[in-house]
Amino acid sequence: MKLWNVVAIIIVSLLSSKVLADIHLNTPSQLKLKIVNNEISKNENPLLLENGKNQIAFRYEDRYRSAGEDVFFTSDIILLTFEGHDNNYFITLPKLRTESERTDFNNNPVIILKDSNGKTVSFEQGKLLKNGIQFNRDLISELRVYNQTSQLASLKQPTSIISVADNLSETDVAGKMLDYWYSKADEKTRAAFKARIN
Repeated sequence: MKLWNVVAIIIVSLLSSKVLADIHLNTPSQLKLKIVNNEISKNENPLLLENGKNQIAFRYEDRYRSAGEDVFFTSDIILLTFEGHDNNYFITLPKLRTESERTDFNNNPVIILKDSNGKTVSFEQGKLLKNGIQFNRDLISELRVYNQTSQLASLKQPTSIISVADNLSETDVAGKMLDYWYSKADEKTRAAFKARIN
């Protein structure tokens, strides 16, 4: 009987340490997630993220009454990039009551990010803008291009240079190049690559 208690305690401690080793991001109902770390969002709340740098793309969407009619507000796509470790984080958005508040928010979003202790957390904020008609946007591709720039909230991926030593064979070079591009690929591309070689 004592052995089972010890096993149960070990399992619970392992599970709880895993829960504490991640980020929980809590969002208000008006925040509609579009992308989370370069993947289409599943709109979970709270959102479970890995420790380190994280990036989300979202819209502020809300319904309000004006002159007796329901009016829907949808903001531009807002990017938020922050660094977090082993904590719960909370995003707060303002309640937009007037047309001028909605316009002001869309032009200059005011967002607050705090940790579980109520301490304000620093973050970078930007917008994923596209001119013209915006049906069926490829947000993943747009974000990938955005992250190659030095704009606010971009991940600013450093470029790597592959150097090849003179004494390597063509097979060695090809293997190194495959390793390099595999490490840069997203999960979907990695799965497609694995399916191709099997």
